Amino acid sequence: MANFSSRFLPLISALLIAIAAHAEMSEKRMAAIIAKYDVADMVMNAPDAGSFWIMLQMTNHDYHRVAKSLAGNGDRDIKRDLIGVLSECHNYFTNVPTRPEAYTLMESLADSMGIRSTSPLVSFSVTDEPDMALFGYPNGYIFMTGALYDEIRADTLATTALLASEAAHYALQHAYAHSKWEKSRKRRQRFWRILGASALAATSVVADVASDGYVPADIGVAAAVLVAASPIERRYTMHYSPRQILEADIVAYRFMQWATGSGDSYIRALQLAGNDIDATSGFEGPDYPTVAERVALLRYMRDNPQLRDKVRANSIRAKKVDSYFNIFSPANFAGAK
Repeated sequence: MANFSSRFLPLISALLIAIAAHAEMSEKRMAAIIAKYDVADMVMNAPDAGSFWIMLQMTNHDYHRVAKSLAGNGDRDIKRDLIGVLSECHNYFTNVPTRPEAYTLMESLADSMGIRSTSPLVSFSVTDEPDMALFGYPNGYIFMTGALYDEIRADTLATTALLASEAAHYALQHAYAHSKWEKSRKRRQRFWRILGASALAATSVVADVASDGYVPADIGVAAAVLVAASPIERRYTMHYSPRQILEADIVAYRFMQWATGSGDSYIRALQLAGNDIDATSGFEGPDYPTVAERVALLRYMRDNPQLRDKVRANSIRAKKVDSYFNIFSPANFAGAK
């Protein structure tokens, strides 16, 4: 135990220093983020859950660009790389142990939340893994680990709220959009190949000590080394940009507000499990929002309803999204080389 402590104490110290140095978002910045990424009024007036996600796509400029790219012949390198990553994930998809007692609830939520209106392939699963994590893929496969499921005590409202944030990442194809952004900046590192192999000892320490979500990359590497012999299939997680994380938070809050009359259930779920999720997510860098900042943004949005008047999506005329062939269907990645 002493060897473990001496090995990871410098990393944990660096983590705490980074957290302390992380500047809080100003009200001006929060107002600008909300104006840019809040959903349109028409989304909040959706007649049913399925329409919520379709209307979200129809009023989102970034998603229109993504759909146009997916429908066209360009960006073949991005498509090839993402299909390759999904191919490497195939063993995980088919072999990861799952919680059978959660199957009925997950299927019910996938239907009742309406996210299958965007693709019938969307699925929610609870895996029998020991770390606390929530993650999804561009093919619509969304996973919650058993440890996180236990942490929120299998509470249906909290589970729905957390799944809504991953549903937002999927509905807006954030992984694909992020790869296009990275390509435009000529930063062609394989950012999506962040090893998400379950965080046992190292990230358990991080989760206990950390008050927010910034995790230096070397801690994640150390955790991956510690679990290299784990019998659970390796998993890879998509890497989203800081603004995509905040956008998904806002969408999840609005979805819960639409569904229940209040988005506070998402805030509570984020407070309950957010630190653990961030500690195992692979997000890195001081530009990534902390859990405290994410919660502060949502509370500021809740407490200042007048900000709805400045939401840019309200000025967007709902537009049909370009239809495209689903390149992320299992037929395209299962067994791909």
